Amino acid sequence: MIPSITWGRNFLGLEVYLTYNRDHEILDLREVSSLQNASAEMALVAEQAPRAKAVVMHISLSAAVEDGELSDATWKHIIDDVLHEFDLHGHQLVAVRHRDKGYDHIHLMICTVSPLTLKTPSKQAFLAPHARQKGVASFALKKQEVERLPVADVVWRSFNQFALFRLQDLCRAIEKRLELRQLRTHLEMEGVREVGPSRRTKAAHEHRQARTGEPPLLERAEDIRAALDLPSWHQAGRALAAIGVGFEAALRKSKKTGARIVGLTLFDLRSVNNRIKASDLDTAECRYGLLQIEKRRPADAITFERWWPQNADYLRACPEMEVEEVRPDRTEFNLYRTRHFEARRLARLEREKLKRAHRAKRKALSERLTKQRKEETARLPSSQRRSYSVAFTKNARLPQLKALDDEHRAQMGKLRLPRLLSYALFMAQHVPEKTVVKHNDPVFYEVPAHKPSTKEAVVERSAVAPLHTQPIAQPRVETDADIDRQLAWLAQQSGRSR
Repeated sequence: MIPSITWGRNFLGLEVYLTYNRDHEILDLREVSSLQNASAEMALVAEQAPRAKAVVMHISLSAAVEDGELSDATWKHIIDDVLHEFDLHGHQLVAVRHRDKGYDHIHLMICTVSPLTLKTPSKQAFLAPHARQKGVASFALKKQEVERLPVADVVWRSFNQFALFRLQDLCRAIEKRLELRQLRTHLEMEGVREVGPSRRTKAAHEHRQARTGEPPLLERAEDIRAALDLPSWHQAGRALAAIGVGFEAALRKSKKTGARIVGLTLFDLRSVNNRIKASDLDTAECRYGLLQIEKRRPADAITFERWWPQNADYLRACPEMEVEEVRPDRTEFNLYRTRHFEARRLARLEREKLKRAHRAKRKALSERLTKQRKEETARLPSSQRRSYSVAFTKNARLPQLKALDDEHRAQMGKLRLPRLLSYALFMAQHVPEKTVVKHNDPVFYEVPAHKPSTKEAVVERSAVAPLHTQPIAQPRVETDADIDRQLAWLAQQSGRSR
């Protein structure tokens, strides 16, 4: 059984989603008169608690396909368990069963404001972090349990604290009680992840090995773990290079924050597409994600986030690796893109700041000039006021505003950034040029088949290309008749002769 939970404030919108143009069945109604009035009655009760934010609680419970269709009585017992866990007995509820999927599932629309107290449920008791046992689900404590526990082992939190985890653990308990298909809890999944890579990851590596014949990096896991356990990233990089392994930052890009480092990727230096995540090296005793590696490092060690931008090309500085052995990859280009987008984001923020300051200065200057014009105009005769206002605007107001705009435009121009280079242009500018071919080396010219041949081109190639000689026969000399025949044959093959 898979649960899901969302929060909101729109009862009518959720009611439309649950019932409009859907094959549905009303499973249960509590503390409401009818389905048609449910959203209005819930909204009326929720208005009595203006400080409550998430007044709509939407829970979906999906049974496994193997479980078939559960009875109405079974679903109602499950609903009672959910209400008991969150202390929501007596609250307004609408339970709807959908039949538009291949599995049995229900939706619950619950108002978190009680119609009796006009408040949300009070805080519930939970085990303190130091009192929890690994592998044991953490539910809201009952009154008898709270009385038996020491005061230091109990903490009071909101009724919807850890709501999804509690729902998942509750579903695991319901599966055991009703003998349904049992899934793993989130605590069990953490234990599985600590053991090592998943079956899917192992299968992917095995498939790649069968296809390419290259052994996976996981075969060198012990040596890689020993290198990552070194006290600095520089030492780890040299140790990994010695066993033919490189690493690079795993980046996550977003429009708001740009690209940021979220993990570590390891790859084979002889085959850069043979790669794994650092977390695939996890064992039951030690984890090797980027954050876990950083926690085990000394307090004065440089973090990967600070070390990587200045040492992205660390392989070329490792004496264990020759430059020719390091295959070119996109690491340097990705780092350039990251810096470019970060500079673009900072420039955009600075432009917005300058725009706000410019608008404020322009408004203040405009108001000051308007006040000055009115004061000076008031001292003049009525017949001279209009002409003076026109002259003041032309000679004083507009020049000062234009000077302020020009200054702002110059400041904005300083924030312009060069365009982002393509990968080809970037590599052409940053990769050393290839060795120039010597004149005495043979040079072969290849003419694309799709390029149309002209008489001048044929003459040029025949003049440039070396003549092939036979030991006995004389050198063959192409005549105009031969060239015309070749051109006619090419035109016929391309269809241009008609």
